[in-house]
Amino acid sequence: MLDYIIPIPKQVVKMQGVFRGAAAVKTAHEPWQQYAQTAVESLSRMFFADFSIGEGGAELVLCPEIEKGHYRIESDEKGLRVCASEESGLCFGIASLLQLVEFENGGISAEYCTIEDWGDKEYRGLMLDLVVWHPLEKVLRLLDVCFFLKVPYVHLHLIDNAACRIPIKAFPKLTHPQYAYSEQDITTIRRYAAARGLKLIPEFDVPGHARTLVTTYPEVFGNHIDADADMEGAATEVGFTIRTDDVVCAGSEKCREGLKAIFAELAEMFPESEYIHIGGDEAYIQVWDHCPDCRNYMEENGIADRYELYSDFVAQMAQCVLDLGRTPIVWEGFPRKGSQRIPKETIVIAWESLYNIAPDLLEDGFRIINGSWEPLYIFCNTRKWTKEAILAWDVCQWRNWWDKSKAYEKPIRVQDSDQVWGAQVSVWGSNYEMEINSVMENLGAMAERTWNLTRRADDAAYHVMSDKMTRRLSAMIQQR
Repeated sequence: MLDYIIPIPKQVVKMQGVFRGAAAVKTAHEPWQQYAQTAVESLSRMFFADFSIGEGGAELVLCPEIEKGHYRIESDEKGLRVCASEESGLCFGIASLLQLVEFENGGISAEYCTIEDWGDKEYRGLMLDLVVWHPLEKVLRLLDVCFFLKVPYVHLHLIDNAACRIPIKAFPKLTHPQYAYSEQDITTIRRYAAARGLKLIPEFDVPGHARTLVTTYPEVFGNHIDADADMEGAATEVGFTIRTDDVVCAGSEKCREGLKAIFAELAEMFPESEYIHIGGDEAYIQVWDHCPDCRNYMEENGIADRYELYSDFVAQMAQCVLDLGRTPIVWEGFPRKGSQRIPKETIVIAWESLYNIAPDLLEDGFRIINGSWEPLYIFCNTRKWTKEAILAWDVCQWRNWWDKSKAYEKPIRVQDSDQVWGAQVSVWGSNYEMEINSVMENLGAMAERTWNLTRRADDAAYHVMSDKMTRRLSAMIQQR
């Protein structure tokens, strides 16, 4: 399997010979026992066989000289070793091990080789729309996919107009009575992710996509609409009917304090998560022009209009997350106007190239993630792109199929830099059965193009590799 590892390793030296060993994994480094167990569980499921912690198979070896995020695999007459200096590099190495080894005669085999490998971009992510209900076991399968493909960031979209999927003690009516993850479920997801080197990014989406908030607690989050408000005129402006309960009140102190309490709970619920996503997209802020609370807040704070109010709201939620000791992430949704209010620690996912575009975000000092709708979105499993389209894309390019987007007629490009943190596949409106095949193919291609900024295989060669990878990964997740 040496020629079929995805993402493709940077440096591979092949040698004559084949290592043959027991169906076992071990490590002498005590803190890595959980990762050895992850390797055992994954290999057992993948090969329908009984692997164990023990001698004679693969070994996980602590090598302090290896850079963070790098790994080395050594297969020779002395054994099969996965070497790293810390957990992220180790988990990437284990993911390659899962694609490297074969199972035969009750044990494992691997061609003699040395692999030296690392990713070019740190951020490789998958966003899951958990408002479309995913049972716990299906969430864990998707975490396996991310682990296998070296996609370490998993963005969990937990609330939208339709439902809230997590328990919020401060506002208990938010949580769906049947389809919600319990505190124990969240703990299971956290531990499963940690044992695979995955970093969870919980998202609580505001100010838009907020119907669940506004309809269950209108006295806290709702706008007070003028009796003579011309909502038909506002609807004409955007091209469709605007619901006044789709956006929270940006001028209400009670609303802002309520949201701060929610983000504090989110930080407590996900204690290992360095990042918290505050939403920020598709807010139909025309409503704020007809809310006296919003108008009064703008006048008191020297805010010129609803666009600047939008940026002010994002700034306040971002600062709330910073005050909790976490880093805020937000969708490209706020306008450029007033964005100087937003803390520059805030990371922006540039996706639609409509509200704010990548070059302006970079110029304004933000670190960004490429979430380009085309080709990185999977929407209701109907609007999606092929893995070949993703292979032809690169992390500095944005496109969109929509003629209103600034990236419609020709791609938007930026110069690569450390400000371009990486990229993300986002899956919307799909349950597990609808999305899993597209996720495996498209996430693999995105991982390849962010792990290796320079292409290492043409489409035909990658297609062969992808087919083999998908069969092995499918076997592993189906046995959960």
